Amino acid sequence: MGAFVFRSSYMRLGYAFKDFGLSVGYYFCEMFGIAHSITPTVNEIPSVQTSQITLPTDFNGFKNNTSQYFTLLFNSDNFNGWLGHISGVIADFAKILVIILPCILAFILIIKALYKRENNKHGKETIPLKVFKFIARFTYQPLKRFIVGYINFIRSHAWIWVCWVILWALNFNLGTVAVEFFAYYFYFAVEFDFGTIYTQFVKLFADLKTPFIYFPWWTLLFLIYPLFDKFRKRIANSRLRHYEARNCGFINELPIVSLTCGSMGKKKTTAITDMALSQEVMFRQKAFDILQKNDMKFPFFPWIKFEKALQSEIENRRVYNLATVKCWVIDLERRGELFGYDGERYGLVFNDGLKEDGIYNVLSTYAQAYFIYIIESSLIVSNYSIRTDNLLADSGNFPMWLTDFFPTNFRRDSRHAHILDFDILRLGKKVLDNNPNAGSFEFGVIGITEIGKERGNNLELQEKKKSANEANQKNDKFNSWLKMCRHSATVDNFPFIKVFADEQRPESWGADARDLCDIVNIVSSGELKLAMPFYTIGDMVAEWAFDRFIGLYYDFRFRRGDTTLLVYVLKSVTAWLWKRNIKIYNRYGYSVLKIEKERGTMDGKVSKKKYYLMSAKIYRKRFATDCFADYFNDMALRANVGLNDYREYLTECASVDELQAQNSYFVNALYGIGGND
Repeated sequence: MGAFVFRSSYMRLGYAFKDFGLSVGYYFCEMFGIAHSITPTVNEIPSVQTSQITLPTDFNGFKNNTSQYFTLLFNSDNFNGWLGHISGVIADFAKILVIILPCILAFILIIKALYKRENNKHGKETIPLKVFKFIARFTYQPLKRFIVGYINFIRSHAWIWVCWVILWALNFNLGTVAVEFFAYYFYFAVEFDFGTIYTQFVKLFADLKTPFIYFPWWTLLFLIYPLFDKFRKRIANSRLRHYEARNCGFINELPIVSLTCGSMGKKKTTAITDMALSQEVMFRQKAFDILQKNDMKFPFFPWIKFEKALQSEIENRRVYNLATVKCWVIDLERRGELFGYDGERYGLVFNDGLKEDGIYNVLSTYAQAYFIYIIESSLIVSNYSIRTDNLLADSGNFPMWLTDFFPTNFRRDSRHAHILDFDILRLGKKVLDNNPNAGSFEFGVIGITEIGKERGNNLELQEKKKSANEANQKNDKFNSWLKMCRHSATVDNFPFIKVFADEQRPESWGADARDLCDIVNIVSSGELKLAMPFYTIGDMVAEWAFDRFIGLYYDFRFRRGDTTLLVYVLKSVTAWLWKRNIKIYNRYGYSVLKIEKERGTMDGKVSKKKYYLMSAKIYRKRFATDCFADYFNDMALRANVGLNDYREYLTECASVDELQAQNSYFVNALYGIGGND
């Protein structure tokens, strides 16, 4: 069909291929000194283009016409004519406005009068709304399903739109332009004839007249806006990843143990959760880095065989921690197993200029790093639940982790942090005698919220005895574990362990443990900002629509219990704008925590820092801010009363009976009740 409608385009394409063939032949003959009689036609205007050319055929004519054009453009008569045209347009617009404005005002008055009628028809729909839904059921909804289904079909069959693009490129002479470009390139590479450039410009202008005449330019809106939207979202993701990199730099500055403090609502638990998520990814990346460097120490070792053997041991539960990894490598050394590696040819010792490492030492380091890298469970152990969605992609060779917090499509597979059994962190007495988990923790990210309530401080622990038979904060040697935890987690001189804790005040945690860490004080939590540029107008429209509609909507709900067509339409549009706006802020929003970092001894210099909380990372169902809510829910369920059942004061001044109903220590002391005097 296109060949009949755009017949001249395909004829022009034939001429273009002719020009291309002659130019290529001319180029090679001239370059290699081959005798020929080839005359390039790339500088000739084909007969099929003659009727389409409106420009002068030579450059001098173009200059003369350009001069005449600008002379006429800035002519006073031309300017007066333009003013007259504008005046006519304004007059026509004023006439239309005079006619439409009274109609709009009348419509508004009628709507207000109708909507002031109160009723209690709960859940009922007006007749216009029912008619609208009936019509939409057989028109709009089927059309929408068809369009969405067609778009999905095209996306899943790429060859269709590729063929479509090629076809229209030929119809609109875009293929011709490409062929002519290469034809002229081969000619110009030999002749360097600058005088022919204008001829090419004339031919290009003639070729592009076809799309300018036939192309529906309004459809570019559907192409330009998605490209523009993709461009600004790419900028937003780059900014978010930059902020994440800055966060990682801050986390790397922290010692193994850190305490984040702040008053209620300052997002201290949010901060340590965010840090734990980043630290888990950094541990994977560091393990990968160790693998890469140890691989290079013996570049011809069959690492894939070694990795598969280790994976088999892990799957069979013969290897389940770093200690068993070391034992497995020792067993390999005892048996002399090198998985076919030619030690005589490639060597068994690596010299780094400082020391020599035997191959089994390198294998031990590699195996430990590989174990940390490949283990699919979360590396986070915490006293509250944290959700992670890192994904291990494995095609049977070397597995790779997908750890980007800001992917185009969020990963649906997820897992949660391990439950923190505090006995695994106690080197002394345990709460549970013969706890099977005791002594098992080696590496990972520890997250402890409200650590002061768990560990207490010196004042609160005065009555605790170190010699007590049961475990307590003085005899469980938890602080000793904090001081020595890096020893079990060190691989290739890097400690794979980090402890993030939070509390409202640093003094709530005993000084012996607190002195080991850095204290991160959250000074303030900034407002939600948007990393995506060029969204000001969209944000303003969404906020304006929501603010204007919400007042009207609840005034309507106060007066009426039914649903009308106008409210239904307005609510649909407003809800669409609001949901789109909230999704953008959730996807590309961030806030800044202003923090002050100091040593745990609290006698050093305070350094001011910033920490970025990206909504797409930390607020995507990562954790519950009310992580201990079930304790209070359980108490509330056992009670038989609620807020509505509490006694109320009868007057502005509480009576004696009302004061005593408070069960207050102060009031009871005043009345000498319960020994409070």
